[in-house]
Amino acid sequence: MNDAEKAETLLRNLARRLEKDWEGVSASILEGLDEMLTVTRLGLPPELRRSLACTNIIENVMGTLRRVCRNVKYWRSPSMALRWAGTAMQEAAKGFRRLKAHKQLPLLKAALAERKARAASANQHLAHAPKAA
Repeated sequence: MNDAEKAETLLRNLARRLEKDWEGVSASILEGLDEMLTVTRLGLPPELRRSLACTNIIENVMGTLRRVCRNVKYWRSPSMALRWAGTAMQEAAKGFRRLKAHKQLPLLKAALAERKARAASANQHLAHAPKAA
């Protein structure tokens, strides 16, 4: 959906309808509401939004991590776990493909920079506001 406010309204309505029978699902929707709408609120093109909103990238890496580490029965130390995770990431990287909307990534960078500047401006404004008694 292109309109983040309308999407938020629809998601809140969905959570309210699910609250009676599926309390956990409802709570999960409300908990992840901001994260679900972040990409939409950045005002990115639809192709880039779709690529960034998809969890396939994460699921691919996690699946490779599980496959590489499944035979380890005893983790001797945290550094051993990090080495195995690093090895799994290298293995997963062999199967990585280019993001479909990779040519639009400069738009993402610009949108994030603009968002960061707005947040810094708002924080600076709050820092100079007089304190209430």
